[in-house]
Amino acid sequence: MSLALVGVALALVGNLATNLVEVQQWWWRPVVFTALGVLVAVVVLLELVRQRAEQERSQLASVEVQPRVFGALPRQAWQWQSRPYEEKAVRAALGRRRKPALVALLGARGAGKSQLAGRYARWCLNRGYDLVAWVNAESGPESELAALAAHLNLPGTAEMTPEQAAAAVCRWLEHDDRTRRLLVFDNVDDPNVLHGYIPAIGTTKVLITTNRREFATVAGVAAVEVGMFTPAEGTAFLLRATGLDPAVDGTQLGEQLGWLPLGLAQAAAFIARTRLSYAEYAELLRDQNLDEMLRQQAGADHPGVLKATQLSLAGLADADPSGDAARLLRVLSVLSPDGVSRDLLMQAEEQLDLRGAVWPAINALVEASLVTISGDVQAVSYGQNRRVVVVHRLTALVVRHEASRPPAEDQAAALDTATRLLGSITGAFPSHQVALRRGELDELTAHLEAVRGHVNDPSPLLLIQADWIGRLLEEAGDLTRALPLLEQNLESSEQVWGAEHPNTVGSRNNLAQAYASAGRLDETISMFERTVAEGERLLGDEHPNTLIARNNLAGAYELAGRFDEAISLHERTLADRVRILGAEHPHTLISRNNLAYAYVSAGRFDEAISLHERTLADRERILGVDHRSTLISRNNLADAYVSAGRLDEAISLHERTLADRERILGAEHPDTLTSWVNLARAYQRAGQLEEAIRLYEQTLTACQRLLGPAHHTTETARLNLAFARAARTLLAIAVRISASESDKLSDNHQSQ
Repeated sequence: MSLALVGVALALVGNLATNLVEVQQWWWRPVVFTALGVLVAVVVLLELVRQRAEQERSQLASVEVQPRVFGALPRQAWQWQSRPYEEKAVRAALGRRRKPALVALLGARGAGKSQLAGRYARWCLNRGYDLVAWVNAESGPESELAALAAHLNLPGTAEMTPEQAAAAVCRWLEHDDRTRRLLVFDNVDDPNVLHGYIPAIGTTKVLITTNRREFATVAGVAAVEVGMFTPAEGTAFLLRATGLDPAVDGTQLGEQLGWLPLGLAQAAAFIARTRLSYAEYAELLRDQNLDEMLRQQAGADHPGVLKATQLSLAGLADADPSGDAARLLRVLSVLSPDGVSRDLLMQAEEQLDLRGAVWPAINALVEASLVTISGDVQAVSYGQNRRVVVVHRLTALVVRHEASRPPAEDQAAALDTATRLLGSITGAFPSHQVALRRGELDELTAHLEAVRGHVNDPSPLLLIQADWIGRLLEEAGDLTRALPLLEQNLESSEQVWGAEHPNTVGSRNNLAQAYASAGRLDETISMFERTVAEGERLLGDEHPNTLIARNNLAGAYELAGRFDEAISLHERTLADRVRILGAEHPHTLISRNNLAYAYVSAGRFDEAISLHERTLADRERILGVDHRSTLISRNNLADAYVSAGRLDEAISLHERTLADRERILGAEHPDTLTSWVNLARAYQRAGQLEEAIRLYEQTLTACQRLLGPAHHTTETARLNLAFARAARTLLAIAVRISASESDKLSDNHQSQ
């Protein structure tokens, strides 16, 4: 319908332009031309909607899923004890093949809920399930569900936010087909975090592990209670793990531990290593002094498990005289409860301050049942297999409590080591590959949040890391997590350093940049204006940091469309930098480039081109023709040519810049993708629509994969593709109308 209306409007405009229709009313022409503009906008909007609809259909289309597993399935526990009643109840609740089901495993901490879920997941894999997905959901499932979307190669989800991709996966999981799928949400601490992420229809089976009793009353959820070992199960486990007859003393020990699987595992590991009797171990357990505060924090029904963990910690000195295992456990206990990947531990091994290698220490912790190793994990964002070292949440709580005993030196050392560990990783993280390595970024973010949760006063290094991770999240387009992190970090920086410290100013600048990315320009400008005022008051008008702040404020004015203010401030900054730093200083060249860019935005093309040409010549002479800043100048000059209508020169320069960026920076560098977008735009302005559309499609695919869905380059590519396709549609309509009008004129001529 809209295309028909556009056709009518084009016909009217064509007739008006050729005087085939004569209208006396003065308002007729403005109305028609305005209507045409509105309808063109409608076509562009419909093109965007069409792209979204195609994306939705492709997501819901069947994806070829070969038998595979996603996520960190827990490996079968040491000396696994079969639990036939619970296992049978889980299989019965989840139902037969091709029947949907939603089941929650309810039980206390340490009851073995995750182990039972892992047992069922492996059972499904052995029976040929097409997909078994394991999602750690304690702090929300969005990031891992988004990774699952990438794992499945669901079309279109690469351009979405984590929340959108998570919802798209759930829609795909709602297919009612012959595919057999299991989705496990492990360690759900808040029922509300799963809202919108549980498949409502289809054949996917969903299994939830939680200690929250509310799930038992949720409509549609079948609850399976996971209690303690029965005495028969507990004594069978002790016999198999220790080789000692549990007839009398073993039963008493089990009762002392409340038959809690986690406590029995730690006790059995201790007994097997030390060759104590059950009675001797029970005596040691009774001698343990349990802090009432720890008991309240743990919320454990059976305090014996807390004492067992204390004993296991004390026994590490004999199992590992080097102390490496104990030091490593304290560090692991302050990092993310979802576990620490093997890759991260290996990369940061030097920061752990171990006397030996990291894996002997981990093995000692595994033998003591203080950590577990999750199964192989496919890190989909960068194509490696990982293993994850996990400390049970109850165990980690005891570890932190023991390390915090006055003078709390062990806890302080653990937090310091964890901070340095994160610092070594973030310092080596290639920011331009952030979208390709989202798995690493998500893990780093989880560890940072965990460490910050264990400190009252973050260290300067931790604040610097938070700023760094916040910038990476912004670059990846994840403003949902970037903004709260940077806002909290600015508040902490003001408390630690003071509002006027250079590091605090840097934090404020990072937050302002994130606000700009989010389109919150009033807040961006307000923060930059404050930074400029403080710089002028504390450092002086001519200090380099003041000039940088003034340059940033001018850029914010330009984004807000306040071109006169932007140009005035850029001109002042450029003059000051020429006078203070010299005409050839890199900062001076940046100011000249930015002023030229502002001239383009204000439509002052001749001035812009002259300044860009001068800047390009100076950068080629001073920095070299292949320097990144030189390539930026060449790109900006080509853009100015486009704006001025000098399209042949623009296309030639953009093609050269693209070739150089691909050669120097690589095809996946953000600057290279920017060149693809700009060359496509130049093609479009020149009327070469097919070339433009082809390049926009190529660019959009690459941007979604490399930069993420919300990156400004991705958004530009998506919008430009819609405009180019709409222009092609309008051009085709105009050609048909023109041909029709030509036929009418010919018919009229023949009839005269």
